[in-house]
Amino acid sequence: MYELIKDPSVLTFVKRPASIEYHRIFDTINETGGPHFLHGVAIEQWQGKLAACFALNMALENSITEQLMITWSEDGGRSWSNPESITEPAPYANSHSVFLPLKDELWCFGPRFMGLGERPQTKKGHFGIHFVDLHTEAWKLTDTGWQSMGIVADGFWPLSAPVKLDNGSWMLAGCSTMWMAAIAISRGDDLTHWDIVLPDTDGEVFTEAGAWADGSKVFLVLRNGTLRSGDKYHAAVALSEDFGKTFAPCELSNLPMCTTKPFCGRLSDGRPFLVFNQSIDGAPHDRSRLLLGVGKKGSFQIDKVYLIDEGQPIPAGRRLMLSYPYAREFDGKLYITYSNESAPNVGPNNNDAMLAIVDIDSLN
Repeated sequence: MYELIKDPSVLTFVKRPASIEYHRIFDTINETGGPHFLHGVAIEQWQGKLAACFALNMALENSITEQLMITWSEDGGRSWSNPESITEPAPYANSHSVFLPLKDELWCFGPRFMGLGERPQTKKGHFGIHFVDLHTEAWKLTDTGWQSMGIVADGFWPLSAPVKLDNGSWMLAGCSTMWMAAIAISRGDDLTHWDIVLPDTDGEVFTEAGAWADGSKVFLVLRNGTLRSGDKYHAAVALSEDFGKTFAPCELSNLPMCTTKPFCGRLSDGRPFLVFNQSIDGAPHDRSRLLLGVGKKGSFQIDKVYLIDEGQPIPAGRRLMLSYPYAREFDGKLYITYSNESAPNVGPNNNDAMLAIVDIDSLN
């Protein structure tokens, strides 16, 4: 079992950072008149403004009516513009995506697919998800709006912020057509051609990868949807030592993480961080507790943990769900976006878009 967290006992007494503030990017019920699917909020800074994108669907999650929306803030995230679609109307879904600012250009990479197909079954009998005709589409912001750069990869859904590798290529972490862990590697700075690598999950549902890189090493933190350790789920991990071309077999870690997407990133001082949902005793699937772990420079491990948010208690005896984090550091602050269940009993993944802003000095 890989030691992803140095001392799991620190999870018992987790406090919020000394300096943290919260803002609602999009209130789905108030803005659309009712609860609807919203998920996968990503954030980026561009030309003095903040941009946030997310998936919005007035019908069912992962159906072809899914749209990729973008909204802007000019006051540090306190208020946001009316969301607009990045994509043109089309007979397929464009869902939640990721940003890449490169030189004087802002790119966005996300999935294009034709809804869901028959659920695949692994060699161990576990069921996954089939995204029909899944491709990665790229867009670039121009003076006249977002321009599609076409299909840049096949069978891949990016879920984490792009990472620059020491060999000059870029890496995206995410999942495959069959909802298994995957990464995409660019051909140098050519962002229109990406090669897909699929770690061997050995028939388990290890998916929705986040990634750290250090030299030639690429380290994945994976959502574990099948293997319980006692009454909890623990994150799975996989290591590559050749810039992500091949991976050692996946293994479980000692980090209790529920069945949802993690986010791996690195602070400007080189420390790795991980935003994740803690797997809780008695409720291993519960998504109400969102944590931030920070490690030491040069490691693939966290040793300090902070509470980012906790879902509001509701009469049903649970808390509202928080999930699918994304995070970027700008101007000495860590901006963490995530989905926040809009209200009790409104359906799966009917969320608002939330933002937590953490002062980096409060993590020292």
